[in-house]
Amino acid sequence: MNGRRMRIPAALALGAVMVFGCGHPPARTAEAAEAAPTETGIALVNQKRLSPRLSELTFASPALDGTTKVRVLLPLGYDAEKRRRYPVLYLYHGGGQSAASWTQDGAAEEITAGLPAIVVMPDAGSTEWYADWWNNGHRGRPMWETFHINRLLPWVDEHYRTIPARGARAAAGLSMGGFGAVSYAARHPDLFGAVGSFSGDVDHQNVKMRTIIEQLHPLLWGPWATQEVRWRGDNPWDLAANLAHTDVSLYTGNGRPRHDGETVDATEQRIRQENVSFHERLRDLGIRHRWHDYGPGSHTWPYWQSDLRAWIPHLKAYFARHAQHRATPRSFTFSSIRPQYSAYGWTVRMRRNVTEFSALNVARQRRFTVVGNGSAAVLTPSLARPGMRYRVTVRDREGVSVRSATADRQGRLTIPLALGPGNPHQQYSPQAETSSTGPSPDDVPFHARGNSSRFNRAEVTIIPR
Repeated sequence: MNGRRMRIPAALALGAVMVFGCGHPPARTAEAAEAAPTETGIALVNQKRLSPRLSELTFASPALDGTTKVRVLLPLGYDAEKRRRYPVLYLYHGGGQSAASWTQDGAAEEITAGLPAIVVMPDAGSTEWYADWWNNGHRGRPMWETFHINRLLPWVDEHYRTIPARGARAAAGLSMGGFGAVSYAARHPDLFGAVGSFSGDVDHQNVKMRTIIEQLHPLLWGPWATQEVRWRGDNPWDLAANLAHTDVSLYTGNGRPRHDGETVDATEQRIRQENVSFHERLRDLGIRHRWHDYGPGSHTWPYWQSDLRAWIPHLKAYFARHAQHRATPRSFTFSSIRPQYSAYGWTVRMRRNVTEFSALNVARQRRFTVVGNGSAAVLTPSLARPGMRYRVTVRDREGVSVRSATADRQGRLTIPLALGPGNPHQQYSPQAETSSTGPSPDDVPFHARGNSSRFNRAEVTIIPR
């Protein structure tokens, strides 16, 4: 068995995300039916209108095996108001479910009838966890994050009348889809301004739930025992600080029966443990969020429908406040295990010997800090007119140095940094745990266990000449 395609019962539906788009895509043609993925990595190969508001699209992409389906709910009046643009809600399904689940079982069409937004409901594989698979280091398909974030999201903005801004874009989901919604929002906070999690799988430190995932798909993130950093790199709890400027809503029951005939639901009990842990992590970081621990309730559709009904008025109010306004923070912290990452117009490229976390902290437009090891190259957003020279002051482990940098054609600066010697072993690995390199000089903005990995920092100030 290759660890990829096992199914689990619908009761373990670990997640769902909502997406709202604008307008019907072009009518299907003979050419579309034979289309291959374009250089954008996605091709529409079929579409069906299922109701006045609901369509089902079929896509092909090199990121996935075979084709995949996406359902789209348009807001009332979309076809009549040709110039109006709308926010988008990406609504993700749970484990053992599909792109059809939110409309077939979740009453999403009825619940979102009064929401002036496009709802996008993509497939994510029955139990494939909204991630690009590690596959024992070979990577490759399935690449759900690549498809959802880098392929589908731009396609939706291109083919529907959306408002392509984070204040007009939200993600939500149930169980596995709750993981997808919160993890995507934390991995890409510049794309999603609001997120809702309904019985979400939001902390893989929970041993019982993690064991279920590892047994289902040993190739997803690899064994926790040796590849813990890869699990943590997508884990909402570990990425919680990235959500400081995101509107977060968490819903969970406790698995106890509410009605006659119901039994204790062990899955919802485990999910509640994860949600309490994540709630406490957000609280400890000082991140405001909406917490709905509603007591008796099971890991089933009636409760997820209720969660969605309860969240939609809040989302509607959020879109009314933020959809037409700039929602990009002037200061933020972003952590990632990836060698290259971007947030809010900033890009960081890391070079180090092992997989581990690094972080970018932007205090204001021309002052930032990088935490990590090896070397980094930071590409800033546009700061001034092209060709303008800046004085750059760097404070790192070697002291204070001064250099100059010139803005490119977009007014951006590229600033290389030498952070210092890297760790010899992958973060959280057994080798790192047993060969301490000593404590870091100060706190780091991500979870660092004990003294097993050391991190350096470089503080940068940019001053116009």
